[in-house]
Amino acid sequence: MNDIETRRRIYEEIVFNPGLHFRELQRRLNMPVGLLSYHLKVLMERGIIIVRKEGKYTRYFPNTAMTQEERKIMGALRNEVARRIVIFLLEEGRKTHREITNHFELSPSTISYHLARLVKKSILEKEIAGRESYFWVRKPEEVAFTIIKYRKSFLDRLVDNFASLWTERK
Repeated sequence: MNDIETRRRIYEEIVFNPGLHFRELQRRLNMPVGLLSYHLKVLMERGIIIVRKEGKYTRYFPNTAMTQEERKIMGALRNEVARRIVIFLLEEGRKTHREITNHFELSPSTISYHLARLVKKSILEKEIAGRESYFWVRKPEEVAFTIIKYRKSFLDRLVDNFASLWTERK
């Protein structure tokens, strides 16, 4: 395979799955790390892709009409637990930390970690009332639209079910 074909494969994977991190790209493309790194660098230098650093992950996006907000949302939703929390809050509305923890049967610290990250990225809002912390999706229409628009990139039945229900309501 020549360089142009290799870059096309990488670019197509990024277009169909915006926000993937390096190791996930490497797994999906079954490509050696060095080769993938080299071609990603070339695509970035030529302005074909956009690279965003998010904590310990470097995420890749096509340099297309995708908005900054969509990139932020997609980066956050690439994590399965965060995606499940956001979809739960889109469907159920404002919930307490305890209600979220009970719904997912995950440890409170795991839920807290993901909620804090989602609040920091301005995807969720948080309100403290007495001893309770309440959470809800900051811009539900925009987040829902982004999930629906890029649902094929998730390979997730939860996303498909959400997209179907959300579009039926509108």
